[in-house]
Amino acid sequence: MNFELLIEKTAFGGEGIGHVDGKTCFVEGALPGEKVEVRLLQDKKNFLRAKIVKILNASPERIQEPCAYIRSCGGCQYQHVTYAGELKIKEAQVKEALRYLTSSDPSVMKPIVASPKEYRYRNSVTLHAFSDPPPKNAAPLAFFGRDNVSKVVIKDCLLVDEGLKPVFGEKFRIKSPKTKISFKLSEKGEIFSDAASQFFRVRVDDRLLMAGSEGFFQNNLEVTAQIAKKVSEKISLMKPGVFFDLYAGVGTFSVLSAASVPKIYAIEESKPSLDALRMNKEENKLASLEIIPGRVEKVFPDFFKKNPSENTVLFLDPPRQGLGGDLPGFLAEAEGIKGLLYLSCDLMTLARDLKTILSKGRYRLEEVIPFDMFPHTKHIEVLAVLVRS
Repeated sequence: MNFELLIEKTAFGGEGIGHVDGKTCFVEGALPGEKVEVRLLQDKKNFLRAKIVKILNASPERIQEPCAYIRSCGGCQYQHVTYAGELKIKEAQVKEALRYLTSSDPSVMKPIVASPKEYRYRNSVTLHAFSDPPPKNAAPLAFFGRDNVSKVVIKDCLLVDEGLKPVFGEKFRIKSPKTKISFKLSEKGEIFSDAASQFFRVRVDDRLLMAGSEGFFQNNLEVTAQIAKKVSEKISLMKPGVFFDLYAGVGTFSVLSAASVPKIYAIEESKPSLDALRMNKEENKLASLEIIPGRVEKVFPDFFKKNPSENTVLFLDPPRQGLGGDLPGFLAEAEGIKGLLYLSCDLMTLARDLKTILSKGRYRLEEVIPFDMFPHTKHIEVLAVLVRS
């Protein structure tokens, strides 16, 4: 069954949205303002899903995708739109999520901060061996396809720094018991993989930080520098006596944004990240930094209750699943927190956690600043700034 559809907006994830007889219809690759002929794929109780047969009226933002693997690889959702158009789409998605999921005033939303690089911005890449365990002669590494099952062996990824090109293609092999292998690029252009535990330096703006091959580090270093600068500005305005870096990783924001705070506590559970965090404390001579190993949800509430302060600012940079346990509930009722800076790579978990944290009225949402950490993909990095009411 084919029918014509006017696309009204883009859903988080990149699908265009239109309406047919009161039902929402999702169309992959369709852009706001376009009129398209589509073929029905699914007819569910509450929604439809369709695919484009023909674009009847194309958006002025539509462009030809530059990637040769765009039809098979599942990594990019926005190569078919100008970068300015992509930023508009993402900004609208953040604003809508805040309005509907947290009932927040849209005026707190700031314009999205663009990535200095549209392509070649990734300082790391993860590939899959597609064999469990990998064969003795080592299988070629690949991405998952659009179906999340098939493998796509590519010669190059346009999102990844040129320095990582050697890890792509049929000729590259690595022997490892892992079926998923991450590669990272050092400040000197050396390639490190998590097949072995190694440490190296990365450059964020004009600063060098230690990172581990097995630990987490932000993949877009230019946008990381932009975020660190914004966090530093907020800390300067709040003037805390105590700064908690929760899910601290290697201490990126403790070093780049909070070094002037009299007392810093960094909580992290990953051993590779903790090792790099200790190196960064030593190299940056941060005597004010105290490292607390452990899971944030378990360690922080008890430590905070035993070490109260009326002049505390928290910085949270959790994994994609957001805050675990009852941490959002604890933060909603905790005394002595002057400000809270929540950096999230997942819009839905951020909105969920903010709704709980704001529920008791102890904070007001002062600003929400989206950063385009991941150009041409559906992902958005968002900094939410909360201050004590």
